[in-house]
Amino acid sequence: MFVQMKKIVVKEGFSEPVLAKFSGEGKLEKQPGFIDLAVLKKNVRRGDEEVVVYVRWESEEAWKNWEKNPEHIAGHKANLGKPKPDHVLESSQSTYHVHAVK
Repeated sequence: MFVQMKKIVVKEGFSEPVLAKFSGEGKLEKQPGFIDLAVLKKNVRRGDEEVVVYVRWESEEAWKNWEKNPEHIAGHKANLGKPKPDHVLESSQSTYHVHAVK
């Protein structure tokens, strides 16, 4: 199993649009090798808010196939040159090989 995690930090009060973007149904769910997706919001009382998108894949190869998918690439190209929204303070992505699930 292979996991992709995206972390997005936004200004206080702006997590809802990010949560909505990743919670709705999209093309990702139809990809071969996709297992599931979880959208998490860090529990904070005040200040910047953090959203984590946790995607499980059957394999690294399945994830790479999604990354190379023309529809996925087109979605990113559509945003090329556009500034990130003012409410997004930071975003990062990490990938992991899963060694145990209990």
